[in-house]
Amino acid sequence: MEWKSKIKDECCADELQEMTINYIKAGFWSDDKILMECAQYIQDFYRSEWENITKDHLREIIKTLRIEFQNKGNQENFLKLDSAFQSLMKYGIVALHYAGYTQSDGFVDCNEEAARLKEKGEKLVGCCFYTEQDLGHLLQQDSTMLYISFGNYFEKPTPEEVGQTIAAELKAAGFCVQWDGAAETKIALKDFIWDKRYTDSE
Repeated sequence: MEWKSKIKDECCADELQEMTINYIKAGFWSDDKILMECAQYIQDFYRSEWENITKDHLREIIKTLRIEFQNKGNQENFLKLDSAFQSLMKYGIVALHYAGYTQSDGFVDCNEEAARLKEKGEKLVGCCFYTEQDLGHLLQQDSTMLYISFGNYFEKPTPEEVGQTIAAELKAAGFCVQWDGAAETKIALKDFIWDKRYTDSE
């Protein structure tokens, strides 16, 4: 790609390309948000390269890659998943998309959202989410499954019972669910094809 020749460090160029493609395929972030994340990454890990890369250059990179890699179509799979996640609120389960990078990050995000909803009078019993890392494995074709973490907030319902509710709702939405019923095991959506794309309305 022509833009890569402007970056002297080959590792930096490759990592920047992979990161940007994953953000675009994930479909949650605007160009400005992706630019901010990429700029921070370069400053943190390739500080000497930062002097050679302008924000206009990063915008050019993001624009070029978005044209090639942004998902097309009607987002059927994502909208079905989003509908299932929204329906979990009727059971008092907070369900978040793209929550943090790691599982611990995801629980922090869910806890913050649960605290916000509790202030509004919502009664919550548990949470579920998938992380940037979980989705990354799917986007990079390391896996054909989207893994969903979950947990409970009180002794009752138990984490297993919260997991059963989540798995049942996902099955009712038409997903092929794999889960052994254990609290320590993530719930997996088998053969999941990711089709979300970013829209300006988000």
